[in-house]
Amino acid sequence: MIDSGQNTSLSFDAFRTSVMQGDDNGRLLNYVNTNIIFQAGVDFESRPMVVVSACGLPSPSDVDYERLLTLILFRMDQFVESDYTVVMLTSGARHNPSWTWLVKAYRRLDRKYRKNVKRLYVVHPSTWSKVVFQVFGKIVSPKFFAKISWVDTLSQLATMVPLNQVSIPQAVYEYNMKVESSVSAAAPRAPSQESEVPLAFGVALETLMASDGVSLPRPVRESISYLRHHGIVTEGLFRRSPPSTQLRAAKDAYNRDQPVDLELGGVHVAAVLLKLFYRELPTPIFSDYALVRAMPAAASADSTDAAQQMDSVRARYVREVVLASLSRQSRLLLCFTSALLALVARNEAANRMTAFNLAVVWAPNLARSENPVADVAMCCAGPAAATVGSVVMAMVACFDSVFAAEIAEVLDGLETDDRVVAVLDAVDRMNAPAAPALPPRSE
Repeated sequence: MIDSGQNTSLSFDAFRTSVMQGDDNGRLLNYVNTNIIFQAGVDFESRPMVVVSACGLPSPSDVDYERLLTLILFRMDQFVESDYTVVMLTSGARHNPSWTWLVKAYRRLDRKYRKNVKRLYVVHPSTWSKVVFQVFGKIVSPKFFAKISWVDTLSQLATMVPLNQVSIPQAVYEYNMKVESSVSAAAPRAPSQESEVPLAFGVALETLMASDGVSLPRPVRESISYLRHHGIVTEGLFRRSPPSTQLRAAKDAYNRDQPVDLELGGVHVAAVLLKLFYRELPTPIFSDYALVRAMPAAASADSTDAAQQMDSVRARYVREVVLASLSRQSRLLLCFTSALLALVARNEAANRMTAFNLAVVWAPNLARSENPVADVAMCCAGPAAATVGSVVMAMVACFDSVFAAEIAEVLDGLETDDRVVAVLDAVDRMNAPAAPALPPRSE
């Protein structure tokens, strides 16, 4: 037990580490992160999903629930800075927390945990869970309570979030069999169904980008330019989500090749559109993680300084091995996007989006396979992590080195002191209206 009165010099990070490790060498921490609360990709609007599984709650006689609550909140701290969605699986629970513990948990869930929750899906709500929410609904603001959706089956949940990204515990599946014979994972909000013939989202890069020359899909180039000129210093850029109606309207307009005024939706519409474009590609940027897993560790162990983490060895590996395995269209797409992210990271003092923070919010939109557990593991980042998140960090922090070949192609060999700005200037030129044809000269 840490006596805060006797350890006045103890930093919060040291206190946090001590509590997380406890006297069991971190076993309860690992249990919480894998069985009670864990990440599950992103929802249909590119918000990270957090799964809370009641069936993972241990017996109060076996575990100190005070420490359990602290570990749960520490885990939540990894998500609360961004807009996020919570999927609460209430079925299969063998142990229900006491009312005293629930009241204490509510009091510790201050505004920072509640304000960025955009949707809370309560799956298989039991009488007990409904009573809990009804009681706390008396003191929770109506605005927060309106975010809650009751979900009776996993098939219903599949219409609200990408179910194939959620690792469902066996106990939840067993309960679900009592209320429906099978799970239909068809999601009516799939990108190909937003319009009859989508022209932007959910379309293969080979269709949208020429095999020769340099071009970008329209929503990508317009979003990049808009964010470059209007969103670079926006705090929490790429972490916030806009109103769903504005996002759908802009996305639908792009899919019909209609004009889109990004000023109407603002910075966060443009930011989410850019992430969604990647998320809805028929072939994800990264789906086979073998090359990523072989990435060498960075020389520095300092996880707070992205520039020092990414040494020349790791940057070279990303350039010569990871990116070399991708199509030309994918490499160019990543080059232009990474130029924007590099400019965002330069302004981290204003927007608070470091290369690490950008990697955390971007990796889930680039990594997608048939294994949701592997996908989530690929989204972490750090100097020793061989993950897609660390690849994103390298692309942002070492942009000039990682994309040397693509930059040379975009700039047609032109030398420049600032390659990030030069690449973004090329995007602006793509968006410039074509010059009108000159009238024929009279004889």
